[in-house]
Amino acid sequence: MRRYLLLTTAAILWGSILSALAQGHTEEFTVATLNIDGLPTHVIGIPVNIDGPGEKYTPEIADYLLQKDYDLVGLQENFNYYDLLFTKLETSYHHDQCLGKISLESIAFPFPYDGISLIWHHGIQGEHSQSVCWDESYGIFSHAADALTDKGFRRYDLTLKGGSEIVVYNGHWDASYDKDEESGRDGPDREARIAQWRQIRDSIMARLDKRPVIVLGDMNSYYPRDDIKSQFVDYIESTGKARVFDAWGELERNGEYPAKVDGPVTHDENGWGHRGELYDKILFINPTDGGQLTALNYSLDKTGYMRSDDPDKPFGDHFPVAVKFRIVPTGDSGSGIESITVSPYQNREGWYDLQGRRFAKKPTTPGIYLHHGQKILIR
Repeated sequence: MRRYLLLTTAAILWGSILSALAQGHTEEFTVATLNIDGLPTHVIGIPVNIDGPGEKYTPEIADYLLQKDYDLVGLQENFNYYDLLFTKLETSYHHDQCLGKISLESIAFPFPYDGISLIWHHGIQGEHSQSVCWDESYGIFSHAADALTDKGFRRYDLTLKGGSEIVVYNGHWDASYDKDEESGRDGPDREARIAQWRQIRDSIMARLDKRPVIVLGDMNSYYPRDDIKSQFVDYIESTGKARVFDAWGELERNGEYPAKVDGPVTHDENGWGHRGELYDKILFINPTDGGQLTALNYSLDKTGYMRSDDPDKPFGDHFPVAVKFRIVPTGDSGSGIESITVSPYQNREGWYDLQGRRFAKKPTTPGIYLHHGQKILIR
């Protein structure tokens, strides 16, 4: 009996060692994106965003974020109530600087504020390293008035609690009015958005290194309406320097992007997305010779983000979107084998090569591929 117990204990210890070795230096963390609808509810007594959270509900948004305990949160439209938000969040989070509040005390168009900010947990080391305004935007007093503020994106260089390094881009793209979309008059909005996708793409690629990149924000974009696939995803992948993933697409659609369509593309019947796709997105970019991110789960919180005195109404006009990631840092495959980068979606449907490239159907080129977690040799 004693010998049996010793053998059993040894087996358990050996299993624990193998498990630890297999995990390598990976760590997991959560990321969310949230447009907090922080425009003023009134300007000189005139109601402009009466349904927004305002002074009453912005502290409740802070309570919500503290309860969810995301590691990183990209915020958009964080304009007039950021002091109420940060006062509570500073107990657990660092944040970068907000530029200012929308008011008519000093009239200037566009308002020199982007409304973009990031919060990250204490224990994560980071800095806001770049702010960029869009080169192209459309509409001051029409077409969603995007040009009234200096929309754009911010870049952050972060070191996670376990020492892994990532880069985060947080942005706010041009919007469209529903009436313009339905009537087909949203052409200038589409042109501005796709120019913005190209601008952030070029900025990312100009500074791409071995660190994986997360791109998140209120993108006001649908794959069927805006040519994100060719102008952002395919373009980056064509360089051979990186692979691009949309967390929603990978986890909710098995890696298939919705096809671009002709004609108007508007909200679907539930008012929050087009066939399950949302304006708010979390994409990630894995350098071919660097760290690798895997999206483990994707969530849209349509139940928890509600007002305490009106449980049928959300705080603002967007719901939080969150993704849990696992990262394998640069030079570590997670298994002690540095010469092979295993696809993060090797157990999902589809075919992958050993560098993580996904194929829509069975490859014809000879080589070793992964299919449902199994290595398969194609001759």
